[in-house]
Amino acid sequence: MDKVIDVLKSEDRFANSPKRKKLYPVIVQVGVGGTGSNLAQQLAQMLLMFEQDAYYCLADYDEIERKNINNQLFVENTIGKKKADILSQRYSTAYNIQVSSFTKNFVEDVSTLMSLFDFNYQEISGSSSEISVLPILIGCVDNNFTRKIFHQMFEQVPNILYIDSGNESAVVPKDFPQRPKEKWSKDEWEAYNESGWTGQVVCGLKLKNEILLEPVATRFPEILEDDDEIKRPSELSCEELSSSDPQRLQTNRMAALAIGTYLTELFECGTISNSMTVFHAKKGYMRSQSIK
Repeated sequence: MDKVIDVLKSEDRFANSPKRKKLYPVIVQVGVGGTGSNLAQQLAQMLLMFEQDAYYCLADYDEIERKNINNQLFVENTIGKKKADILSQRYSTAYNIQVSSFTKNFVEDVSTLMSLFDFNYQEISGSSSEISVLPILIGCVDNNFTRKIFHQMFEQVPNILYIDSGNESAVVPKDFPQRPKEKWSKDEWEAYNESGWTGQVVCGLKLKNEILLEPVATRFPEILEDDDEIKRPSELSCEELSSSDPQRLQTNRMAALAIGTYLTELFECGTISNSMTVFHAKKGYMRSQSIK
């Protein structure tokens, strides 16, 4: 039988009870590239539409490059500026809400990640019996080094909703983009055309030190393996950055939409009913796994 977790219940999360708390989400989104920039617009608009009081911080050290305009929500006159700063300013103004940004450095350790959740909790109006403050970590990154940091935090804190997005990268020749597409072989074209369309979103949940939904690195333990092959984002060379993980526009948008389904249900209903969502941007489907 499928279950629905009510995160706002004052009592048993799986029982029917009229007693409910008001949600105050403390949201930290790490990564505002292809998936993250699309999500930032959706999430900021949700906070306005649902009149949802929240703390929302966008964390990303990257600067906007010309290539980013192809599949990320940036324009020509923002090139050279910090991605998170541009998005936080844009959507704070557009939706009249407060969106913060962190661009000091990459999130490469747990202490940095945890510090992003620190804000003046005294600004929250209401008693603890009325308000449910829920830390929400949203991972929109393309490397497992950072996912390991996310997993460590999940293990260390008593309460957290951790939503992680992962997209399949398009397969391109090793010398791309130095060798342009018009010079690719037939096999290279076939490999490219059949890749980069799929992805998944995994929802991990921990309340009062009880893991109710397993996080992505538990469901996919290979994330925690192959230490020697995983580089810190700050250690990637310019060549590696320009050729690694090319992603498709529609795949990024579907990933953001999939994350949005979890947040919409949480903001509007106070519940979580799915643990993972898979999607295929070429075939045009999205399918979620119910909580059992």
